[in-house]
This record gives sequence, C-alpha cells and structure tokens, in this order.
Amino acid sequence: MHQANPVFRCASYVFSISLVFLLSISTTFAANFGHEDGIQWQPWAQSTFAKAKAENKLILINVGMEGCTACNRMERVTYRNQAVIDLINQHFIAVAVDAQARPDIGERYSDWAWPATAFLLPNATQVFAMAGNKLPRNFIPMLDDLVSQHQQGTLKPDPNSPYAAPSQPVDTELTRVRDRVRMQLDRAYNEKTNSWGRWGINTEVVGPRLHHLYYRAHLYDNAELRNMALKVSDSFIRALDPVWGGIYQVPIAPAISQLPDRFNKLRAIPEKRIGNQANALLALSEAYQLTNDEKYRRAATEVDRYLNDWMLSPNQTWYANQKDEPAGLPHNWWPQDYWLLTTDAERRKYGIPPIDHAVYTDKNAEVISAYTRAYEVFKNKDYLGRAIKAADHLLTERLQPDGWMRQSVDNQQMSADQRVHPHTEELRPFLRPQAQFGTALLDLYQATGQARWLQQARTLADAMLTTLYDHQNNGFFATTPDDTASLIPPRKPLEDNALAASFFYDLHILTKDPRYQPIAEATIRAVATPDILAREGKMTGKTALALEQLTAAYVEFSVVGAPDSPIAQALYTAGMDTHHPRKLLHYEKPGRYPDLGKPVVFICNPDRCSVPLFTPEQVRETAATFRAGATSL
Repeated sequence: MHQANPVFRCASYVFSISLVFLLSISTTFAANFGHEDGIQWQPWAQSTFAKAKAENKLILINVGMEGCTACNRMERVTYRNQAVIDLINQHFIAVAVDAQARPDIGERYSDWAWPATAFLLPNATQVFAMAGNKLPRNFIPMLDDLVSQHQQGTLKPDPNSPYAAPSQPVDTELTRVRDRVRMQLDRAYNEKTNSWGRWGINTEVVGPRLHHLYYRAHLYDNAELRNMALKVSDSFIRALDPVWGGIYQVPIAPAISQLPDRFNKLRAIPEKRIGNQANALLALSEAYQLTNDEKYRRAATEVDRYLNDWMLSPNQTWYANQKDEPAGLPHNWWPQDYWLLTTDAERRKYGIPPIDHAVYTDKNAEVISAYTRAYEVFKNKDYLGRAIKAADHLLTERLQPDGWMRQSVDNQQMSADQRVHPHTEELRPFLRPQAQFGTALLDLYQATGQARWLQQARTLADAMLTTLYDHQNNGFFATTPDDTASLIPPRKPLEDNALAASFFYDLHILTKDPRYQPIAEATIRAVATPDILAREGKMTGKTALALEQLTAAYVEFSVVGAPDSPIAQALYTAGMDTHHPRKLLHYEKPGRYPDLGKPVVFICNPDRCSVPLFTPEQVRETAATFRAGATSL
C-alpha cells in the first residue's frame, strides 16, 4: 500500500460507510473459482494473458486476501450478482490472485488496497484500477463503460500503473535520500490520530514506521519523537480484543466521532491478522523497554494468548488470519455488533469467525522476530521457545535444495476453508519471504548465540544473490521471471528491497564476509529513485530504517570467549539487556580481537572500539557512550 492509495488496506467500513450496511449478509459462501455458474476466474499465467490477447478481451485483475472484509463482501455480493457474472464472463478475462500466496503480485497492486481491482488491455497495459469494494449498481456501469471504450479504441494507459524496475541506480548521497524519507514520514504523521492515517493506525503495516520513530528517538535522545512513538504503541492497547485477546486491524482514533454508534463503541475494524499481532508485540516491547510500565506487558500477554489459543497450527506455526464475522451472524448485525459481545459464551452462540489456515513464511517470520524481541524485553522464555519451534518447522518443511524458502505449502486444515481467492502453491522464490525470514534468523542468532541460525541466514542470503539479485543493475527482483515477464515488466519493490538491504547489512557485520558488504547500499541505490519514493509516500518505513542503518552505522557487541563459558554467557546477557537499536550482538572466537585469557566484550562501531570489558557492569556503562551517532534530526 503506497501513497496513491486513498484508503488504508481493507478499510471498507470507513471508505464506503454507506455501502457496508447494504453489504452485511451473514451466509457463509464457497469460493466460486472456475464454476460454470459463476465468474470464470483464471490464474495469473502466460496462457491467461495469451487468451485475452487472442480473444481481444479486457483483463480484470482481482487481488486480495482472506482476512480482508472488503474482499469478502465484494465476492459475496458483487461477484455473485448474475448481471456482473454475465458481463465479466462475456467481455473480460478475469484473474484472481491471493496477495499473500503471491506476495510479488500483492505488492505490485498494493497501491489500491484490498481488494485491488485493475483493468488491462489485451496486451496487458493497465488502463484503470480502483480500491475497495463496489456494489453491483456501481460496478456494472463501470464495466459497461470500459467495454464501450475498448470497442471504440479510446482506452489510454493508466499513468498510475505499477512502476517497473528502475534502469539506473541512484547516485545521490544517502544522507539526502534518508532526509527525504524522514520528511515524508514526518509530514504524513497525524497528531490528531497519533498515526500516519486519517482515521487511526493500520496495525498490520505500521510496524516499520513505528520502529523508525523509536530508532530515531534513541539515536538522538529526542523526547518528542519518543513521546510520539509511545502514543502509537498505546493505540495497540486500544485495539485489543478484551474477550479472546489479539489486536484488531484498525483502531479508530478517539478524535474521530462522525461514525455510527457501533463504530464508536468498538473503535476498530474487526479483522485479525498475524501481521497485526507481530506489530503489536514489537510496539509493546519497545514501549516497555522505555517505560517499564506493566500495562505493556499485560497487553503483550493478551496478544500471545490470542496467537496460541486461536492461530497456532499443529506444527507450531501460525495461521494467516481470522475473518470478521461468523456464519451465524443475524442478518441485521454488523461485524462490530458481534465483537462487542463481552463474553466467550455470547460470541459462541452465534458461531466462530472462520480462520484462514494458510501458513505464510513471510508473516510467520514477522511473528518469529516479534516474539524474539518480546523475549529480550520481557524475559519470558516461552516467547523465545515459540519463535524457535516455528522457525525449525519452517526450515524443515520449506527450505529448498537451492537454499531459498517457499512462501506457502498446502496443509490439511486448508481443505475445509472457503476461500475468496484461490491459494496457489508456487515453487519459486519470492523476495519478501526470503528477506523477512533471513531477518528472523539473525534475530534468533542474536537472542540465542547459536551459530546454526547464522549459518541458515548465510544459506538464505546466498540463494537470494543467486536467484533474485540483479547483478547488472543491482537490487532484488520480487521473484524469478516467468513466462509473463514479457508482458508485465519485472519489479524491484522498494520496501522489500529495503528489508533485504537491512538483512545484508547486518549479515555482513555479523559474518565479516566481504561478498555481503556492498549489497545493502547497492540495493537501496537501485530502488530509491525520487519518483518511486514519491509514489510510496508514507509507506516507506522499511526504507527509512535501512537508510538509518547505512548512515548511522552499527554498534557491534562482540563477546570473545567460548559460548559455554558461564562468564561469557553473563557478558552476553549483559549485551542483550542493553537497549540499543543499532546493536548487533554475537559470540566471536579470538582472532580479530586478542585472546586475553578470559571472556571479554568489545563494543565497536565503524569509528571506534571500546577497551576490553570484563564485567556486565562495564558492558552496560560503555554501551551508553555509543548512543550519539549523528548530529541532526
């Protein structure tokens, strides 16, 4: 989701308040893909685009996800309308894509939120795209107009089409690029809602922006930025479900009052995705680190309760999301009415909202990283245990011989799911899960000191360089080219590349492998063009973090000594307990640093190194002197 998006993801409750009531239908439905009595949905494939060209038909691209209220409602009402079905089947080639199963396509169309509906000429040139759901009475005239214009040959290319990979790397000083991204995020911050949106925070996508606030607040010891960050963290507490735990999708800010009564009571869009929960754990951990306020620990416990009571798979990984309403919801109820019920028994009387049982590598990696951070702050060993079990299973099930991770694998629980978008198992590497899981592996390595996680991270990085990296112009492609690449230009997504840059930056510091050293800066330069930065707007949190890393540099905590030594372990624990957003912590054998006969810590950045530190107290005291890393905000 980028600046061009006029609404936050799946925000049909706010984007089209007048439509939602009419769309509130309670029956459970089965996905209708390929059925003779419904829209003839086709997969994203070269054969589909070839069919459109051969038949001279427009292409309708429907991109969304299972936990999206607007997606469910559009499928349930609009795409089940017979007039819509007939019109699309006669004049369009219709393509349906699950944005999570295919993160490359999801990212490509995320400018238009979920559901994203794009219309292409038979040659795959985009002519129009829209965000959110539409009723048949709105949708049919739009389809008719597109068909008429196509027959007359008057359709023009859409100037807001998804951008392709830039042809030239950026040569601007990275500090200037950093300052531009900072300015974009600061200007987009809404003090009335304590968020980067008009209505409230989007708990699934706000994580990197919030992390960036905390990062800068610590780097410059800035009270104003710190207070802003804490207010955002407090928004996550307002988004808690008091009955089952877990975080809702969008907590509506208290400043917003012109909403129906049920909105003002719940003050949230009741979608629950594991991305929400991961960002909540991170937000609450950072807030507790600064304040020691027990309200953040209590809230984190509630997020953990939901993840493990409702979203945990038999393999100790996490399902993707829970939908907003059960099948037994009374006809005149809104989903908010259901979630306002105050006891488990009251809710169960009307049924349980369905859970999407897909397990996605990238989203699970987000939860793994969040649990690892929560363990560091709250000292709850169960959190680390959950992260390790999930990572071990994903590695066992999804690590490919070439070293990359699959995004998803069908499981038995999915067989009964009634999906809005077809789940496709793609045996190919996607950038987002590689970068996200690589980051999670480095988080586990630093939290445990176990070398196996670092080795797995190196394996993944090498596979990324082999399969996804553009060795001519730098940067990572969203996925390996397929037979649609001649029609749909390859893409190097800004935010996913920024995540990859951060991963490679940290990996180089932790391994000192010279092959990784140039990748981070080259990757950012390959994608952070002025046009793309402007297009992405406020959705540049990962880019902002990567630029802070590259310009403020690292603070490396090297524990020189055997990991099984109690003294070395105590020093390692002191390093873990030290709060520093730029910290990279690891064990190291003597070599770069001298063998002093007993375990010792060296704290270094690119400019200076500490004297040998022999006690936990010395580690904590010296770490505080490495805060100042820049001179301006």
